[in-house]
Amino acid sequence: MQKLIDAYGRPLENLRIAVTRECNYNCIFCHLEGDPIGKPQKIGTMPPELTPYDYSIIAEAATKIGINGFKITGGEPLVRNDIVDIIDNIRKYSENSDISMTTNGYLLDIYAKKLKDTGLNRVNISIHSLNRETYYKITGVDGLEKALNGLEAAIENGLKVKINTSIVNGLNDREVMDLVEFAASKGVTLQLIELQPINSGSKQFSSLHYPLSLIENLLIKKGANVILRKLHNRPIYKLPNGAIVEVVKSYNNPLFCAGCMRVRLLADGTLIPCINWRKPGVNLLPKIRNKPRDIAIKNTINAFIEVNTLRKPYVLYNLNTNQYVSNGRNLRLKIPKKLS
Repeated sequence: MQKLIDAYGRPLENLRIAVTRECNYNCIFCHLEGDPIGKPQKIGTMPPELTPYDYSIIAEAATKIGINGFKITGGEPLVRNDIVDIIDNIRKYSENSDISMTTNGYLLDIYAKKLKDTGLNRVNISIHSLNRETYYKITGVDGLEKALNGLEAAIENGLKVKINTSIVNGLNDREVMDLVEFAASKGVTLQLIELQPINSGSKQFSSLHYPLSLIENLLIKKGANVILRKLHNRPIYKLPNGAIVEVVKSYNNPLFCAGCMRVRLLADGTLIPCINWRKPGVNLLPKIRNKPRDIAIKNTINAFIEVNTLRKPYVLYNLNTNQYVSNGRNLRLKIPKKLS
């Protein structure tokens, strides 16, 4: 089967999988992957809906329609005691795919070796500050040391590592260059993430949002060269000292939407086309439960085809009026050409 392409010419190549709604942190800006439940749940209060076997069906179906990248997230994926089995089942049915995980790192020193041995390629570790007090203010947990231990364990076990830092106005916006230097000293990429007004992130967005363009200007002044990553047209800044900084600017950004190649699987088994999606998605559970494997895979492929028809850029740009249009209301607007 050929790779799926949406109505805007964007291929579907990536599946972001939230394996749980539970988390051991309580970050002030958490978007919970756009899950309509709104915020992370306490450990033990919301058992997972999908099993490792369910994920094997989803991985096989996704691979058959050209998806070659899987991002495992949550909640916090490492609070699932079967997380290694989940990775194992995805890897068995998508041998050549890139499998990565986003984690707060608190439990990563326990799992790093097993995850690498099972087939995880990469890990994004959320470290929002190198200051213990600031880290606590942002995450609600005194876990900086544990996260740093997780970082070291990931590096030692051969996982490719990124540090994720969500920039919060008045809290860590003045730490950026310290984080750049720290990431460079560890030989890893620093990924700066702009806040999104989704779920917990919407409550104080106006006061907490910090425009990353200000940081980009600083990086340019320090002599950074810029390249564009295919996914979301994300700019990557390479500084003269070897530091690498990737910038994720999804807020009100048509270039970001124009480069989107993913759909999302929520922890309850619902496929949605976008983190900003607020309508019903496509529920996989009745399509795969108690079905012969071949039928379950066929049903899942059809679900991907259905959700692909729902994909559209959340932010469009009218080249005639130089105005942003959110929510894709005007389908005749043009997507800007990719930067060279």
